[in-house]
Amino acid sequence: MSKRKRLPDMSQWTAQQIHEFWKTHSSADYWDETEEVEVTVRKQRRKPVSIKLSEADLKCVKQIARARGLGYTTLLRLWVKEKLREAQAA
Repeated sequence: MSKRKRLPDMSQWTAQQIHEFWKTHSSADYWDETEEVEVTVRKQRRKPVSIKLSEADLKCVKQIARARGLGYTTLLRLWVKEKLREAQAA
């Protein structure tokens, strides 16, 4: 008879430790220990901002976004977030 795996106590683990654990383990091995929970997800509120771009820049942004399968405002938001992370790391 095979020994059942016990899910470790992750309450004191960092998000990175939990991520590493689940990269190498299957939730199927621990299915008997799971329970159904209800989760409410709230979107972060976003405030609209206005920026002025030249027609040529806007056309370029739209072409890049389309090539990546994104909306141009999504691409601009991703670029802003990327630059903010870089600035915070510096």
